[in-house]
Parts: sequence; structure tokens; C-alpha cells
Amino acid sequence: MGTVVSLEPHRLKKEWEEEKKLLQELRVEEIKSTAENIFVPVFSRFHFPYSFLEEACMDLALEAFLSGGKFSRYVDNGELAFRFKMQAVLAISSITTELYEFMSGWVEEPAAQRSDLKEIVECFVTYWWKRGLEAGTKRHLLRL
Repeated sequence: MGTVVSLEPHRLKKEWEEEKKLLQELRVEEIKSTAENIFVPVFSRFHFPYSFLEEACMDLALEAFLSGGKFSRYVDNGELAFRFKMQAVLAISSITTELYEFMSGWVEEPAAQRSDLKEIVECFVTYWWKRGLEAGTKRHLLRL
């Protein structure tokens, strides 16, 4: 009689190790400065540094970075394989929506800037997703 062994713990451990290695490419100061440079001009009446808004931006920048890093295994000849592009768009969109909902719920700004906010949040998330993709791709190339 054979035994059934679950591979899930091994997969999770491998994924955790990949994320730890990928995060070595990232500096917290870079996330903070990018978030501040992007969002402070939009939130004219909001003190950004050391706020809950900064924490949300950092959390979701990390999430976007790791998501991009995970997609890096599907990069072929320097470009994300076509069949994974839609999944990447959905991942970016999900993170963008989460950050936008959080920001629009806590920060009161004129309605004219709300449309700008959505665009800026998308730029911020996309930037960090692409940085993760680049970092992951670089790691994969170094392994070859």
C-alpha cells in the first residue's frame, strides 16, 4: 500500500524562498520616495509621510512587485508571453482597484481630482509590477 504525499507544503516553501530572494532587489526607501513623489501632488491637503496612506502604498507596491516577479518566469525573449498578458492585466487591475478604493475612501479631495487619482494609482501599481517583472527576469537570466 502506497502513501499519498501532499506537495503543497513544498510548493509553498519554494514560493516563499523565491519571494525572499526577489525582495532583496527592493529598497523600502525607493517605495516611499516613489509613492510620495506620485501622490503628494494629488493630495494637496494631506500629510503623506508616516501616515496610514504611506503604509497602504507600501503594502500594495510590495504586492505588485511580487506579482510581477512571479510573472517573470513566463518572459520569453525579453517579453511576457502573450497568453499571460491578460492574467498580468487582471493582477495589476486588482491591486490598482484595491489601492484606489482605499485612497478614495479615506482622503477627501475635489471630484475633479478623483479621475486623476485612478490614473495615478494605476501608474504607481504598474510601475512596481514592472519593476518586479524586471527583477525576476534578471534573476532568471542569472540562473541560466
